[in-house]
Amino acid sequence: MIHFRYHLLSLVAVFSALGVGILLGGTVGQPWLQQGEREVLARMEAMYDRALKSNNEMKQQMSRLLQEVEQNNREVIHLMAMRYADDLQGSKVYVWHPPEVQLEPFARVLVSVGMKVVRYKEGDRLDDGPLLLFAAEKPAWLTGLPDNSRWLHVEQVPNSPARQWELLENVQKLLTEMRMEHEKS
Repeated sequence: MIHFRYHLLSLVAVFSALGVGILLGGTVGQPWLQQGEREVLARMEAMYDRALKSNNEMKQQMSRLLQEVEQNNREVIHLMAMRYADDLQGSKVYVWHPPEVQLEPFARVLVSVGMKVVRYKEGDRLDDGPLLLFAAEKPAWLTGLPDNSRWLHVEQVPNSPARQWELLENVQKLLTEMRMEHEKS
């Protein structure tokens, strides 16, 4: 039979081994765990720094591209002004648009080619210029205009130089038709 003293000694030995293991594991394992944490943190910081650098480079590139686009738009507007200077200089164009439509950028293009832009009010006479309607749908009062009135319905305000150029071509055609009708009469 096993004596109680041996049993007690074996329990003390097990618990002391457990205590020594916890003590050694806590002191020896902690630097190893901290080393792993430091490596992971260093890799994450490096990835963050690369992403931040890439983001800044992309912002600079976007800024350069936007400047180039603005410069190209200015050049196109200048070309439009040169192209239409003789035909549209001093001409009048009436514009109508609902309040929610922003017409300012295109109105600046019309002014830059030498046109006079007049806001159309229902009932105004259209003897000296065409009417540009900037609306998704034609307004009801349009049917009440005289038959000889020249007008052009534009569903969206042109937002690119190509569309602006196309609209100027159409305005030029309307003005030419109006001049020809005036000469005939």
